[in-house]
Amino acid sequence: MSSEPNKEPFDDEFKTAREYLDYFYSDLMTKGHVDEGLAMPWILEQFHGTFSKDRDFGRRLLDVGSGPTVYQLISASRVCPEIICSDIHRGALGEIISWKNGDLNAFDWTAAMKYVSGLEGTSWGSRQEQLRNAIKDTVVCDVFNDNPLHPAVFSPFDTVISTYCLEGTSWDKGRSTYAKTVQNTCSLLKPGGHFILLTYIGVTYYVLHGKKYSDTLFLDTEFVLKSLSEARITVLETSVHKTPEREECMFSDVKSIMYVVGKKTEKKQ
Repeated sequence: MSSEPNKEPFDDEFKTAREYLDYFYSDLMTKGHVDEGLAMPWILEQFHGTFSKDRDFGRRLLDVGSGPTVYQLISASRVCPEIICSDIHRGALGEIISWKNGDLNAFDWTAAMKYVSGLEGTSWGSRQEQLRNAIKDTVVCDVFNDNPLHPAVFSPFDTVISTYCLEGTSWDKGRSTYAKTVQNTCSLLKPGGHFILLTYIGVTYYVLHGKKYSDTLFLDTEFVLKSLSEARITVLETSVHKTPEREECMFSDVKSIMYVVGKKTEKKQ
């Protein structure tokens, strides 16, 4: 495992990646998120459904923008035995390393593990070890680069996952930048490989320290699908989780969460 935690703030809201995990992920299976509702069970069900299908996902999977989380990889690890996690923040990757190594103070993903194992009819303990064994490395990733994993060198991956990353990095940079991050990310995928995207839809502002900041993307389904098409991704399926109606938004006015599974086409002649 190549990345180590650093002392840089995780973001403008949280000092460390662990503080972020404790705030957002401690009760998501039962209490949900104030803006997103009870989305986590739905998300885990989408990944479970995808990796239960009779499709060739190959052996090698890249998770782009992992952050400090592993829930998005539980179902994939049953199919793909070689997983690389990536993020621009070394502290986030450090949390993944701690969990993989079984550190007693690492964030506890047991609730998510048990939920997925319940869907599969498997033992959550053995599935946890399977995921730990499948995570082979963590690398720094910058989706603004043409090659996001530079200077690391990898051959194209069989499957690429990106969860809440591309819109998060491009929220104040406009749609053209977002579309470019999609292309950069999909360049890491081999032709015929699968791309899985989990993204926010309809955000117009974020809230930070009580102040609203405009989101210049305002991602809608049409633009996300257009960006994927331009990156040579043929969409196979989509699913949408509607967020609850609310008068006040604590973090963002997200309208829905979209899950997309696609396949990369051969290069045009």
